[in-house]
Amino acid sequence: MPNRPQRKEIPDEIGRPRSLDSGPEAFDRMGGDGSPLFLGLGPEPGKLAEWFPETAAGADFLECPEIEAALGPDFANAIPPNFRRLDPQALDPQRLRRDQVFWFRQGMRLQPGFWGPVWARLGLALGGAGPQAATVWLPGDDGALLLRELARAFEGLGFPVRRIPDDTNLIPELLRQERPALYFSVNFKGLDPVGETFHLLRQAGTRVAVWCVDNPFHLLTRIKSLFWTQALLLVTDRWFVEPLRRLGAEQVVHLPLAADPGFSGEGPLPAQAQGLEDRLVFVGRSAFPDKDDFFAGARCAPENLAQAGSLLAQGTRPHFGWWLKRLGIDKPWPGNLVRAAGLGADQSGLAWRTLCLRLAGPALTVFGDPGWERLLPGADLRPPVDYYGGLAAVYRHAACALNVTGLLLPSGLTQRHFDVWTAGGFLLTDANPGLDIFPQELARAVSFAGPGNLPGLFERFATDSAEKRDLARQWREVLAAGHTYAHRAEAVLKAAGLDRVPV
Repeated sequence: MPNRPQRKEIPDEIGRPRSLDSGPEAFDRMGGDGSPLFLGLGPEPGKLAEWFPETAAGADFLECPEIEAALGPDFANAIPPNFRRLDPQALDPQRLRRDQVFWFRQGMRLQPGFWGPVWARLGLALGGAGPQAATVWLPGDDGALLLRELARAFEGLGFPVRRIPDDTNLIPELLRQERPALYFSVNFKGLDPVGETFHLLRQAGTRVAVWCVDNPFHLLTRIKSLFWTQALLLVTDRWFVEPLRRLGAEQVVHLPLAADPGFSGEGPLPAQAQGLEDRLVFVGRSAFPDKDDFFAGARCAPENLAQAGSLLAQGTRPHFGWWLKRLGIDKPWPGNLVRAAGLGADQSGLAWRTLCLRLAGPALTVFGDPGWERLLPGADLRPPVDYYGGLAAVYRHAACALNVTGLLLPSGLTQRHFDVWTAGGFLLTDANPGLDIFPQELARAVSFAGPGNLPGLFERFATDSAEKRDLARQWREVLAAGHTYAHRAEAVLKAAGLDRVPV
């Protein structure tokens, strides 16, 4: 039985070893019926004329320098002498439509930083593109949080919004209709891991922005190329700005969550939310969706968890950054190693939330998933409340609403920091460093350093008083003056350069 040919292996753009495909089936034929043009030669250029007889008389080609260098001198010597090397700038749209293009399919997975712009130029040349429009595209499904708020905010600033599915296969067809000014992705929704969509949008003249509402390094474990470093990155927690820049991000902007003036608590209370007038309510999950799957390969050493617990008892936050140092993770991307730090921070955050909720006192009511039953035995636990279907009324009718911040974001705020006040409620929160975006006298008045301080703070504000009404009014004024989604959309447009450049 003949031995199977050994496939060549080279590193891809982020250093992962990749076995190379070969043979005529490794190429896609595109373009017209003109002169042959190879975009990538594959690992065996000496066999191309055999596989594609129409190229025996010669062909033009473009090859990625990194791939060519990795394959070594044997590869260069095997390139047929009648093949003519091209500069990428020679690939104008007319030529890409006219020539018979042989596209080495795997090139995009190997070196997307080089082949991405080429692929995008080819795609636009063959598929066409509509006129430039002063629109914003928001990818995501109908149930996605924040998209309604963002759509209203951008439209209020004169940028019509188009809500689109996050299916990246639809982007070429959508671009034939129009080329938007901004493609705004929440948590990399609507962007593929390699960056084909990103490069296609950028080639079309569209600015791509990604708002990392969750931990950016968790989100980046899905991303397999460097394209993200060229996008406009927005982070809700400023702690991540410098670590992302050290990994090559060209533009990172701190963009906290915000208040939506339409989040009104004047609607009816859900059936499970009656009798809240003297209650301290907490609304939240015991774990984020698909947590077990996300952390499937990660482990927390008991001694690390014990040390984190000791810090919590001392009033110190063993947040995600602490776990990175504890585990010696100097480079949190590429790869999944960073999820070990995330698991530690998540477990520490759960311990912190549980401790605060256990010590909150008998007036506590928790709206959340069944996971709280094990963590808070005997507590007043009620079914979840839909965000757009009654949550605002819960905040408005409760004596106070409680926020306990997780530790996956070292200094990130939650939506509660904005929603409770906007809905007409009164918020008590742990003393998160991210509160420094607000006037400190207001933050100090409603925050507690340790769980032992929470019962006294709730007792102070459990009933109506002039002080309570005045603080609530000041918080609503501060949010309305500088922390709405309209303010955030304005900051995005400025960072993207769209407030200065007419479309």
